[in-house]
Amino acid sequence: MTPLFRLSPWALYLPLVVSLLAGCTSLDTRIARESVRQSIREKIGHEVDVLARSPRQKATAIPVMSADAGVRLALGDKPRVEAILAELDAAEAQALQASLLKNPFLHASLLFPNDSQGKAIDIGLSWDVLGLLTLGPRREAADQARAAARHKAVAGFLELAARSRIAWFIHMADREGAALLADQAEAAELRAEIAQRLEQAGNLPPLASSVAQAARLDARFALEDAEMASRTSLERLAALLGVNDPARLALPDNLPRLPAVDPATPDPSTLESVDLQLAALGADLERARQQGESARRAGWTEALELGWGWERETSGEWKDGPSLGLSVPIFDTGEARRAAARFEATQLEARIAERKLALAREAREASSRMQRARMRVEHLREHLLPLLSDSQDQALLQYNAMQKSPFHLIDLKQRELAAIRQLVMGLADYWQARTILEALKMGISLDAAPLAGPVAITAQPASQSGGH
Repeated sequence: MTPLFRLSPWALYLPLVVSLLAGCTSLDTRIARESVRQSIREKIGHEVDVLARSPRQKATAIPVMSADAGVRLALGDKPRVEAILAELDAAEAQALQASLLKNPFLHASLLFPNDSQGKAIDIGLSWDVLGLLTLGPRREAADQARAAARHKAVAGFLELAARSRIAWFIHMADREGAALLADQAEAAELRAEIAQRLEQAGNLPPLASSVAQAARLDARFALEDAEMASRTSLERLAALLGVNDPARLALPDNLPRLPAVDPATPDPSTLESVDLQLAALGADLERARQQGESARRAGWTEALELGWGWERETSGEWKDGPSLGLSVPIFDTGEARRAAARFEATQLEARIAERKLALAREAREASSRMQRARMRVEHLREHLLPLLSDSQDQALLQYNAMQKSPFHLIDLKQRELAAIRQLVMGLADYWQARTILEALKMGISLDAAPLAGPVAITAQPASQSGGH
C-alpha cells in the first residue's frame, strides 16, 4: 500500500527544534506583581501590601488619623489600584506577544481533474523564518517593555500614596481654617450688633455702623467660601482613598506641627539614579533601539517562508520537496518601520534630557517652598501671635479703664484668629512641600499635575473707633 506521504529524516528533529525556539510562552503576571511589590518595599522602607485584597468596608466610620493611615487606605483594594495592576498585566501580555515567533502555516488542497482520473492532493507546511532572524532584538525589546511597565506601575502606586498624603494635609488645613473663619464671623456678628446698638443710642455715626455691617457680610461670605473649599477637598481626599461616602472619614482636629528636622535636598545625580520616570524612559529608549535593530534585520521584506510540500498526482504517486516564499516589497519596503523606530528613539532621548533638567528644578523649588513655610510658621508662632496676645491683654486693661472701645478688643481678636489661620495654611504648605521633596527622593514627581492647595480666604476686620 502506498503511504499517504513520506516524512523526510529531518522531520524527526522537528519537535526538538520547536521546543528550543518556543522558549517560555506562558503568561504569569505574578512575577511582575511580586517585582513591583519588592520595588515599593525598597522605596518606602517597609512593607505595604498593594496586591492583596483588603477587607470589605462596613458602614461605619473609617479612622484616618494621620496621612500615613490615608496612604494605607488608598493602597487597598480600590478601583484605582486595580487599574494600575490591570495596566501592568496588560503590558506583560503585550511584551510576551511581541517576543513570540509566528506559527507555522499548514495548507492543503484537493483537486478534481476534468478527465475523471484520480484526485490530486497538495499539502504544504511553511514557516516564516524572518521572525527567527529578528528574534533576539524582539525579545530584548520585550524585556525592556516589561521593565518600563514595572517602573510605571511602581511610580503609579507611589504617586497615589504621595497625592493621598497631600490631599489629607490640604483638607485638614481647609477644615481647620474654616473653623477659625467661623470664629472670625462670630466676632464680626458681635461687632455689628454692638455698632447697631451704639448707633441707636446716638454714640456712633451711621457710617461707622454701616462699615461694621459690611464687615459682617464679608466675614459671612468668606466663611461660606471656606466651608465650600473644605467640602471640595474632602471629596477629593475621599476619591483618592477610594471611599464612596466622605462623611465616614474620621479625621483628627489639627494638622501635625512642625518636625524638628527637615529632609536634606538631594543632589541631581542622586535624583537621576532613583527617578522612576527616567528609568521607564531609559527602558523605552532601549526598546525602541531594539525594535529599530529588528526592523534593520528584516530588511526590505516582511516575510520569508521556508517549507516542505507533499503532492499526490492523479496517478497516486507522491512527490515532496522544499518550498520558498518571499514577500515582494512593492508597497511596503520597511523604510517607514525603520524611520519610526529612529524617530521614537530620538524623541525618548530628548525626553530623558528634559527630565534630567526638570529634576533639579523640582527639588530646588520643593526645598525652597518647605524652608519658606517653616520660616513663616515659626515667625507667626514665636513673634506675631505672642505680640497679638500681649496687645489683647493691654487693650483689655485700657477697656476696663474706659480708654478703649469694644471694637478694639474685637479687632485684635480677629487679627489673632487671622494669624492662627495663616499659621495653619503655612503648616499645610510645609507638609505639601515636604511630601513633594520626599516623593522626589523615592523617584516620583508630582510637578506634572499638582493638587490645589488650601484656599486662603481671609475676612479682614475693619478698623473702627467709637464711643464707649
